[in-house]
Amino acid sequence: MGTTRTAWHVLLVALLSQRGSRRFEVRSEVPLSAEPLRADYLLLRKSAESSEPAGTLRRLWDLLPSEAIVEFKSIGRPYRRRNLDRLLSYLHLYFADNPERIEQRSDLCGVLLVPSRTRSLDADVAALGLEWDDLGDGYWRLRGAAFALVVAEIDPVAEAEDDDLLRLFGHGEARTREARRWLAQQLGAEEMAMEMQDLEGFDEVVRKLLATLPPEQVLAAYAPEQVLAAYAPEQRVAGLPPEQRVAGLPPEQRVAGLPPEQVLLALPDDALRALSDAYLETLSAETRAVIRARIGR
Repeated sequence: MGTTRTAWHVLLVALLSQRGSRRFEVRSEVPLSAEPLRADYLLLRKSAESSEPAGTLRRLWDLLPSEAIVEFKSIGRPYRRRNLDRLLSYLHLYFADNPERIEQRSDLCGVLLVPSRTRSLDADVAALGLEWDDLGDGYWRLRGAAFALVVAEIDPVAEAEDDDLLRLFGHGEARTREARRWLAQQLGAEEMAMEMQDLEGFDEVVRKLLATLPPEQVLAAYAPEQVLAAYAPEQRVAGLPPEQRVAGLPPEQRVAGLPPEQVLLALPDDALRALSDAYLETLSAETRAVIRARIGR
């Protein structure tokens, strides 16, 4: 839906195809008219019913009629004002262009998949005069439009259904090895990786995968100098005690860049006692006071 397709869209069609209801065929990037307008996904109910339960968005499929147009808003490209108007316009266009397939409006509905409800979505719903029906567990129905509209909030749905793969598409992080393996497999598939790598959101997908791995597993792929090169000098030594910061440095490097009086204060007390009173008088009053306090002179 819209002009920008992200890597998450490619992953979601894989999730819907692999783990969605077997009663539906999943198509992506579907032309809706002679104009270059495309829906994110079109869900078509198959003629042969299946008793196999859906593996993701488990309550959604029973809410759908024979066909559904789906718009997906990702974390990186969230819901924006008037996106709901666009979804409604696509429903009208698709309905108008397919009279032989869709006999009545109740045979078609719109689905909006969002990580969570936002102020912009609530504002659009109010502006269109629609009303929310809470179906529970993150599922909503919007009443008042010419077509049925279903909103699924990915974050609460994933928690309610304990769907670790679906969590990847919201604000949550994968908790199971199965989800990490699934995401790695999708990125490892050459055809899919080539399709995603130049799309907006691909870096976000990779970061999501890396976030599922233990730090030591991620760092194992890099040499120590490559890891250190990614950090500023102050970040490299942050948290180290002073003795570790200077360990291994010759004396001249330890004091390099310090004003002479600060170098002088770094000397042990025995060395300071060897200084003459005449030399001490050449120092600043502050430095002289510190030295006298240390050596008792």
